[in-house]
Amino acid sequence: MGWHSAFFIAGIPGLLSALLIAFLLKEPAPLPPAEHGQSSMTMMDALKIRNIWVVVVVGVLMVAHFVITWAFMPLYLVQVKGYDEVTGGWIMSSLGIAAAIYAFAISGLSDRIGRKPVMVVLPFLSIVGPLAALYYHGPAMGLVALFFIGWAVNGIFPIFMATIPSETVDAHHHATVLGLAMGACEILGGVFGPPIAGILNDTVNPNAWLYLMMALAVISGFVAMGLKETAPMALAKRGSLSVISP
Repeated sequence: MGWHSAFFIAGIPGLLSALLIAFLLKEPAPLPPAEHGQSSMTMMDALKIRNIWVVVVVGVLMVAHFVITWAFMPLYLVQVKGYDEVTGGWIMSSLGIAAAIYAFAISGLSDRIGRKPVMVVLPFLSIVGPLAALYYHGPAMGLVALFFIGWAVNGIFPIFMATIPSETVDAHHHATVLGLAMGACEILGGVFGPPIAGILNDTVNPNAWLYLMMALAVISGFVAMGLKETAPMALAKRGSLSVISP
């Protein structure tokens, strides 16, 4: 049907979401003034809190990982791996299905076992995707299965963009820390990731972007080890439910 039709179809969920928000979302009541501590928080104040700078760093790296995949993988599957365009399109579609499933499954899992374990393990697991693109030579369904495993990392996106920041600071400061976490990773990771990968491809070799993705994932996993656990259920099991300190 062509790319124009695909773009129109992709826009429909956004328009429906906007209508639902306009008619169903209720403006929350203002919070009472903070009884203690500072009444406002700057972005620099937020970055002094360990969990906040950790999720910002991980967010920048993993959003770069995410956008680089979508920018380069479709052409790579066709031009380098040798799949036809229709098959390549279905392989890429499987990533979208995986992301939708993992957004629920991983978030729910993090409620039970904690945010930190999934934030550490899944970036390391995500190297399965680039490795499969590099070394797998077989039927498309085998590549889909490997991509599905590696793409579990998408389940941590709502966790580092919203859940951990909101569980780390007082509700009065949620807008600041959520804006920082989301804005930093989208602007820095989303904007600068693909050009850097493209420069590496042009100057090194056509596989350079895959090695960059693996490096981003491994660094993210190690950085995430610095997180302090925030999941209420996990903390309650440990008998240590308390306010997260900087």
